[in-house]
Amino acid sequence: MTRNGPPRMPTLGVGPMSKNAVDATVELARDHDTRIMLIPSRRQVESAALGGGYVERWTTDEFAGYVRDQDKDGLLLLCRDHGGPWQHPAERAGNYSEEQAMAASLASFRADIEAGFDLLHIDTCLDLDGSAALERAIARLVKLYGECHETARELGREVRFEIGFEGQGVDTNDPAEFRDQVTEVCSRLAADRLPAPEFVVAQTGTKVLETENTGALLTAPSAVGFAVAQLARVCADVGSSLKAHNADYLPAESLRRLMQRGVAAVNVAPEFGVVETRALLELLDELGLAAERDEFLRIAHASGAWRKWLKPGTTTSDHERAVIAGHYVFATGEFRELKDRIAAQAPGIDLDARLRAAVYAAQLHYLVHTGASVAPVLAESVRTA
Repeated sequence: MTRNGPPRMPTLGVGPMSKNAVDATVELARDHDTRIMLIPSRRQVESAALGGGYVERWTTDEFAGYVRDQDKDGLLLLCRDHGGPWQHPAERAGNYSEEQAMAASLASFRADIEAGFDLLHIDTCLDLDGSAALERAIARLVKLYGECHETARELGREVRFEIGFEGQGVDTNDPAEFRDQVTEVCSRLAADRLPAPEFVVAQTGTKVLETENTGALLTAPSAVGFAVAQLARVCADVGSSLKAHNADYLPAESLRRLMQRGVAAVNVAPEFGVVETRALLELLDELGLAAERDEFLRIAHASGAWRKWLKPGTTTSDHERAVIAGHYVFATGEFRELKDRIAAQAPGIDLDARLRAAVYAAQLHYLVHTGASVAPVLAESVRTA
């Protein structure tokens, strides 16, 4: 299989954890005149008919429209992250059958295509009650891939694909097993006259839990680098490129190692939500707004959104759990009311500009060290905050 068409994809995928995170990405891309992928998951942005998402309560159309309105230079690519069956909480909560979950994920992808998304990540690693068996995950992936390709053709859209069929772990894939799996998938796609995926997601020794990267890349960098180079070769051999997920909380050296070993792009998401949450807490401390600080932590902790991020047997504090969950509540009415009260007690301070500046600085680290930008130019919001 071969890939033809648009030029090489960007090296950085940014999770749109909040409106401020999106605005920071717009500013970052503009300042560096470079393309960046925005990678909303179905939990974050989804069509209204399928339950919506937690980021700004945007539907797929609303999110795409907002990004296009802000991104005057057209530097941001809209890229669905973790699309697939049971990837939206409503599908597990509703005990969706395979038929229902597949139909819902296809409807979600159709909304993405209609909204002009550039890349669709088809992730079939889940089943109703846990992880999907590999053969079942591959069969579902090939089916959705073909249906999405046909939908795009019917709508006159050009869309590229990213594939993944297993959950993220701390170690790397075994290169020989990975070759067998990727070769099988791409052979099935070729048999259906479908194009090669732009990206294949592999286990690259990167895994986010709580507020750190617990992957083997940080504990056994040489071994991980050796394996990643082999995984990248597998992807190249089928006309695709290797993508690393869970690249949050990585130092410059680790990012450079991934890119030097053949990783074409990385995704970073939850870290930016934590950065914004911590920036808000720092500002509340600076302003002496202890009651508002405590209320925010209470709202965040009560959301329970921290549960999926905890390490086994963790002893992390309630404070840290609230920090993990903070960005999940930014679009709630309770938080927005609190934020208005904070703003009223902070005359002369542009609250959102302060938060955007913190997120921008965090995003800049990844832009620079994935090789997308060589000069760390500070944004206006960073310089003046």
